[in-house]
Amino acid sequence: MDITPHTRVGELLDAHPEIMEVLIAAIPAFDKLRNPILRATVAKFATLEQAAKVGGIALPDLIRLVQEAIGSDGADEAAEMPAPSLLSALPDWFREADVIARIDVADLLAKGGHPLMEAKRALASGGKGGIVILESDFEPAPLLARAEKEGLTAACCQEGALFRTLLRQL
Repeated sequence: MDITPHTRVGELLDAHPEIMEVLIAAIPAFDKLRNPILRATVAKFATLEQAAKVGGIALPDLIRLVQEAIGSDGADEAAEMPAPSLLSALPDWFREADVIARIDVADLLAKGGHPLMEAKRALASGGKGGIVILESDFEPAPLLARAEKEGLTAACCQEGALFRTLLRQL
């Protein structure tokens, strides 16, 4: 198996389940992947590149760690990382009056919920132009990518240790 920034975490764990503990040690947020629902959803779409962002670890370091854990010879090299997806300020389309829900991601995950599904539920009931804010202690890179694939406008801003992910349905 080639280990690249685009390697899906779920595929990696399916092929090498023994590295779960290595990943959790490197990125404590991976502990949430013990939840079968999150493992079946988040891990299916999350790439190593996104996982590195969530975990605050350099992508080349994560790839090297995975290669060592699976006994790879290290021939695979990390591709150039794209520009960070974090914004330094709220996007122009953000209006506080349009916020229809705020979701505490840590609380939702602890209850076994899925942030994107919960956000989509809120957006469906709020009408066009509504904004849902997901608050977390990590950058939810896989969620951002998935939200955009599903036609939502997405942005993420960091304020200290808090990440605010804005989702909007047009």
